[in-house]
Amino acid sequence: MLKVSTVNFCGQRIFCGIDVHKKSWRVNIRSEEFELEAYSQDPDEEQLLLHLRDRYPGGSYEVAYEAGFSGFSLQRRLKQRGVNCMVINPGDVPTSDKDKQRKSDRVDARKISRELSKGSLSGIYVPDEQMEYARSLVRQRRRLVEDQTRCKSRIWHLLMFSGLQLQQDMEHRHWSGRFVQGLQDMDCGNRHLRRTLDLMVEEYLQVRNLLLQATRQVRELSRELPYATRIELLQSIPGIGLVSAMVLLTELQDMRRFSTLDKLCGYAGIVPDLSGSGEQEVVKGITHRSNNYLRTTIVESSWVIIRKDPAMLMAYKKYCKRMHTNKAIIKIARHLLSRIRYVWLQNKPYETGITG
Repeated sequence: MLKVSTVNFCGQRIFCGIDVHKKSWRVNIRSEEFELEAYSQDPDEEQLLLHLRDRYPGGSYEVAYEAGFSGFSLQRRLKQRGVNCMVINPGDVPTSDKDKQRKSDRVDARKISRELSKGSLSGIYVPDEQMEYARSLVRQRRRLVEDQTRCKSRIWHLLMFSGLQLQQDMEHRHWSGRFVQGLQDMDCGNRHLRRTLDLMVEEYLQVRNLLLQATRQVRELSRELPYATRIELLQSIPGIGLVSAMVLLTELQDMRRFSTLDKLCGYAGIVPDLSGSGEQEVVKGITHRSNNYLRTTIVESSWVIIRKDPAMLMAYKKYCKRMHTNKAIIKIARHLLSRIRYVWLQNKPYETGITG
């Protein structure tokens, strides 16, 4: 009787690189030795797993895809199914000039699977699901702040461009209810210009109302567990208010993932870009690679802490003697990150006036 042997990949590692898109995935599969297949499929992890288990039964599957619009949902679903999945920074994937010149979904998927099999890829931090949703709320508030600033700038531009003059007592007012009412009552001299200004003011009021709602929701979130205790500690640092503390907490999430201060500063983008050849090394300014939400908050808080902490003020003045003020404040931002890290890890309130 003829014996039929079944294929078994037990003990073998199967590497899968995916170029993720909304309507399709480009998949490249390889073993430790060579490429096995490349194909396109629907954006469905169940279909991917069925294909892997059918073609390579018993194998140890390792999957990687680039961080992007799809977030971490695919990684979480595959992890629940027992598949090791890595989310990678697109800028961290080694790329040849040939790959850059002939970029395509097929090339990208092949590149990911190839580097995954070599062990040259490092995954980015996958946040806790609840913390990620909290971060989305804090980030939305930040976007509303930026939208409100844009609305104000557009109104000022219209006034200047059209030659409209504010009343003398309104020129230096903040955007209070009385100031907005003055804009609404202003004589524009033309009905089309009046309608344009009314629309701009209405847009500003709507965004301001949304910002107020978002701020209230962030404040309510800060009182919940597990945020409340950490927020109280962070607020003990001069220059860090409730919103800034929520940005720090939701962006950093777990301070233990940064084994050194240098790694924390690198993540925040408080480090220089360097270019060197031979004995020559050029500093090209602060790095463009950063967590923009975190870096902006740290720099803004640094301008406040030098006014409230004498030790930080002395350090700032010392730096200003040999560099521009903007560079000096980046130095202070590094000191501030060091203090944030200490307060976070030691669970101790900030002490004003301590140097170092």
